[in-house]
Amino acid sequence: MNHRNRDDPQFFHVWALPWETVPGPSFLHGIETRIMSDRPETGAGTYMVKMPAGWSHVEQADEGALEIFVVEGDLTANGRTVGAGGYAAVPKGCGPLELSTQGGFQAYAFWNPIWAEGYYYDNQPYVAKVWEIDWILTEMPGLRHGIMHKSLRWPDPAEGLFHGGPGGMLRFIQMAPGFGEPRQEVHYDTWEEMVWLAGDLLMAERGMHAAGSFLANPAGLKHGPLLTAKGSLLMLHCEAPMGAQFSELTNDEGEEVGTELVRAFHDGESWLKPPVHVDWDQRPEQPIYPSTTPLYAVPDEHA
Repeated sequence: MNHRNRDDPQFFHVWALPWETVPGPSFLHGIETRIMSDRPETGAGTYMVKMPAGWSHVEQADEGALEIFVVEGDLTANGRTVGAGGYAAVPKGCGPLELSTQGGFQAYAFWNPIWAEGYYYDNQPYVAKVWEIDWILTEMPGLRHGIMHKSLRWPDPAEGLFHGGPGGMLRFIQMAPGFGEPRQEVHYDTWEEMVWLAGDLLMAERGMHAAGSFLANPAGLKHGPLLTAKGSLLMLHCEAPMGAQFSELTNDEGEEVGTELVRAFHDGESWLKPPVHVDWDQRPEQPIYPSTTPLYAVPDEHA
């Protein structure tokens, strides 16, 4: 079993992980699962799951909150059936709730025993088709224009220096085609994870993200720049309200290289080839910023 601790930087392709059966919350018992991240001290985890045709489960919701995003197939929850792009949430303390599928489904599942009880979803089961949810322009001091989001975990405060509720946020994120942030960003308040649904995104030290790519940044880890040619659609998940600070990307000689990286990427990226998951050391931009290992870089005032 391959635990992927949330305190460690991560970059891998979820669909390349082996399916396995794992211990954990009851909805996973006997189910083919891919572990995306976990926090052993609390039992929280993020998984890709494959539910067979005819599967059913009564979620008691007495030990944690369960949130499911369907990427293929059908799911019925709280009497409503959703397909690909469907979403269901069972807040801690609001069960029992029957979950079932007729033809089977694959999904990303988020399990959280440490939950702000009574805060999210009016403490009731929530089922939605994500395509029906409105886009919101994402605004935060210092954040470049060109990002929108849909809040899957609500209420989701989205103004000022910090976004998200007391237990963090779960959002659909859309970066516009041609978006280019030459700086690095850092979140001191929370770990974050992202799983890609479509499009492309290049990040120094990690590589090219495509559908199925997974990225995790512990609190205090500088990461970036963030560059997309065709646009990028992803899910972002964190455990606490999130702020962001930005700084220039510099090489070992102290020279700013973020702008050069943006130019090399956008001028050189083909529009004839679909994006694929590629590590940083295999990208043509790598010589501009040769580092291949993300390192913690916490200023003294945050140490």
